[in-house]
Amino acid sequence: MQAIFTVTPVFILIGLGYVLQQKKRLSPQTLKENSFFLYWFAIPATLLNGILSADISAVRDASFFAAVWSPFVIMLVTVWMTSRRKEDHGRFAALMLCSIRGNNFYTGIPIISLAMGKRGVEAGTLILAFTLVAMQLLSIGGAQLALFGSFSWRTVKSTCLQLLKNPLFLSCILGLFLVATGLNSLPSWMKATLAVLSEVSTGLALIILGAGICLQNIFRTVFSVWRIVLFKLAVFPALTYVIYTCFGLSTEVVQAGVLLAGMPVAVNTAILSQEMGMDGAYCGMGIAVTTLLSLLTLPVLITLLGLA
Repeated sequence: MQAIFTVTPVFILIGLGYVLQQKKRLSPQTLKENSFFLYWFAIPATLLNGILSADISAVRDASFFAAVWSPFVIMLVTVWMTSRRKEDHGRFAALMLCSIRGNNFYTGIPIISLAMGKRGVEAGTLILAFTLVAMQLLSIGGAQLALFGSFSWRTVKSTCLQLLKNPLFLSCILGLFLVATGLNSLPSWMKATLAVLSEVSTGLALIILGAGICLQNIFRTVFSVWRIVLFKLAVFPALTYVIYTCFGLSTEVVQAGVLLAGMPVAVNTAILSQEMGMDGAYCGMGIAVTTLLSLLTLPVLITLLGLA
């Protein structure tokens, strides 16, 4: 029961965003402007603040990199081996894309913050700092291979260039640089600014996420995207737990990593799938269904991880 109470505030705020959108109290322009603020300022501040506060002693061990990158690779191989379908390349490619792209920033960090507090946020942001590139390149590369049967270096190059303009990626790089050079002891006023921006991001991100949810024909949709649900909400977190545990990572890192792996599909995945010529509608349905069903699966994960 405690696990349910832990995630309840998250879904109340998501529900609030949905209701406000249905009542036309949030205009498209408002959503666009708030998303801009979150993407360029609030969420990067959360990542930077978490990395600067985190204990990076485990990162000095090369096994950390192998541990946090392995779930992405093994998950894609698992999806490929169990779900390959020659008759529908677009849908199969979308499944590959959805299987490892989680809503880590709009849902993941808020959930970890509620379930684990500051230590969880520090561990979660550290994981994100070292896996953001892997998640981007592997998810897009795997989906591209499923769609066309081969990699396009043009797409990989384009992805890398986009990362260099991504404020989330840049904040991770900045944080790691400051920690590595011993410059992470920021002035008190700067720490306070980052802390305030981090607090703003939690509630606002969830409201914006809720405003973008579409519930039309949701029950019929659940059955059409069951494979996305299975892989993203069940198989991926279980796989992450096994790998992190086998590598002997700390309890906090294991817990934060599993929670991140169990997040619903990232909102921007639908747009990405459409731009790459995949089944964008299938991907969009997967986002809506995994977001709603995570209300049930996240309390289970929290309980199994001993966080309730």
